[in-house]
Amino acid sequence: MPERNYWQRIRRNKMSRRALLRASGRAGVGAAGLALVGCGGDDDDDQQSVAQTADQQQQQQQAMQQQADQQQQQQAMQQQSQEQQAEQAAQQADQEEQETAAQAQQQQQQQAASVDRYGGTLRFSTPAATHDFFDPHRGVFGPTQYWMGFYMNYMIRWATKEGGVMEEDITSLPELPDAETYIFSVDRGARYWDQYPTEGGREVTASDIQLNFERQIEALDAEGNPDARFRGQDAFKKTASMEVPDDGTFIARTDGPDATYLGGTILRPFSWITSPEGIQEFGTRWRDETANVELSSGTGPYIPQTYDPDIGIYLERNPNYWKNASDGSQLPFMDAVEFVNLTDATAVDAAYRGKGIDIGGFPLSAVQVEELTGDFPDHEVREGAFGFTVVTVMGTYQPGWEGSDGLGNPYLDRRFAYAMNVAVDRDLLIDAVYLGAAKPSATHFCPWFSTYWTIPPEELRTIPGFRLNRDEDIQLCRELIAASGFDTDRTVTIYIPDLWEQTYPGITETTRNMYAEATGINVELDIQPYTVMQDRYDNQTFPGRAPTWTNPPADLDPTAQFTLSLKVGGASNLTQYNYAPTEEIVDEMAVTLDTEQRRDMGLKVQRIGLGVDEEHGLDGIFGWFGVMNGIAPTIWWPYVNRPDHTWQFAHDSHNFDTAWVDTQHAEYPA
Repeated sequence: MPERNYWQRIRRNKMSRRALLRASGRAGVGAAGLALVGCGGDDDDDQQSVAQTADQQQQQQQAMQQQADQQQQQQAMQQQSQEQQAEQAAQQADQEEQETAAQAQQQQQQQAASVDRYGGTLRFSTPAATHDFFDPHRGVFGPTQYWMGFYMNYMIRWATKEGGVMEEDITSLPELPDAETYIFSVDRGARYWDQYPTEGGREVTASDIQLNFERQIEALDAEGNPDARFRGQDAFKKTASMEVPDDGTFIARTDGPDATYLGGTILRPFSWITSPEGIQEFGTRWRDETANVELSSGTGPYIPQTYDPDIGIYLERNPNYWKNASDGSQLPFMDAVEFVNLTDATAVDAAYRGKGIDIGGFPLSAVQVEELTGDFPDHEVREGAFGFTVVTVMGTYQPGWEGSDGLGNPYLDRRFAYAMNVAVDRDLLIDAVYLGAAKPSATHFCPWFSTYWTIPPEELRTIPGFRLNRDEDIQLCRELIAASGFDTDRTVTIYIPDLWEQTYPGITETTRNMYAEATGINVELDIQPYTVMQDRYDNQTFPGRAPTWTNPPADLDPTAQFTLSLKVGGASNLTQYNYAPTEEIVDEMAVTLDTEQRRDMGLKVQRIGLGVDEEHGLDGIFGWFGVMNGIAPTIWWPYVNRPDHTWQFAHDSHNFDTAWVDTQHAEYPA
């Protein structure tokens, strides 16, 4: 078969099943085309001699054989003709379908071109004070990462994390000549901003990417000292070697097959590419001047201009952005993007109604969005999982820490640690925080919406702390505290973030009462900003944390996060978790390419961490326990044109690069 026809057939099988059906109908290939020709004769009543009969039979057999041969040849020729007709008809149908699709695309482009997509400002709400670093390799707070998605680029990025679909960004998707080699081609149009320290907007090179990798692997501050704030160090250390054969090619190699390398290293949410000039010029200021957004150097569609924790962050269009839309028009379309500091749901509601923001999302409740929809029935609404998992965090498992009262670390006895987890009333918090619009999550590694990887909900509801019978949990909690020998006259002080109380006024008192009811001891909640908590994590003196948010999973497959959080010395092992049997499973997961086998091992890890694996008991319980994830609605004004995949559970802000606002729309604010 000619190669051209082979690939045409393959393409039809993949792309155009309807075209094949239409083609077979036109060619007449069906039951009639497959029918066989039959033959037969009448009996001869005359008596003949044996010789005559034998001779006649032989002649008849020869004649029948000739007839059969002729019929077979005719059938073969007919079948060949029908196949050729079917092939031609299929090609014609395929061509017609392509022409129809091209016409539809052209029509869409013409319609889009008839509307001026350029101009305007898109406004969001944000908890602007919840920010750590504008350094793209240190910044891990959720709001900061969301802002960066508008002005930084990855090598490759998630098109849809929920669907597991990745796409090119600064580089192509990798070529994989073997299980250890990843070859990336750099987009030769990719350019840094035309501003200090990259005036002129020079091209990105493969050597720049190598320097970004080296910075994350070395994890040193500008003075050459180890800096634990480079949370990606362990992930990038999986890169065994790098090669830059030319400016447009970057080659990374791992030490053996690694199921986590792309999702856990290249696609990490703070793996943006910054300029070597920025790394050199900003130095220690990137670490020390945390509110100075001018210390930014990137390649993205917008450029940050101002930041004030009390006001918000403002970004302007990059006039020299190097990416184009699918119709060839230059990106981005909007003049500016503004994040307005709003943390109270009532204030967000009022700002949306008054067009102070154009998209209404967190912390709006489902009830508020329903009311908005009633008042604005033409506004589009989407609903999805809120990716920021609410977790309860044990105090550090560090043996050298003396506890919040200086009388010793109570969490070293895992019975006490488990009691503080069982004390959490998931259903109470679901009602108090999300007004019922949430579901319990086993862990932040595998929240409830990660259905393939997480413990099934029916099983989860049988686990202490998650089960519906609160009385049984309270009884178990007190038994565990008594068995641990904890002095009930001691006060346990744990943190609760100030943003949590600001967002849900009164939640601190609700939580304090929850602990008092369950434990029977004095649990004091100390309201602190996330920055203080981060410092205590880093110096291994973290006293514990009441249920509040943590970052969304970087990948629904938990394997990479397990390797960072559950191994001794892991960059994300903030509670100093230390359990060798878990590490052994995690190491095996990392080199297991079969997804189903890896899923089974992941469930084993979760059951150990939740204390329900009979073989391990409470010895391997996590330092973090899941509580819940909300079901988050988002609503926007009709003049906002946002692409698909901008309402995923997390890390979707880069997909706004093709968003635009219709400044001619009657509803657009003057």
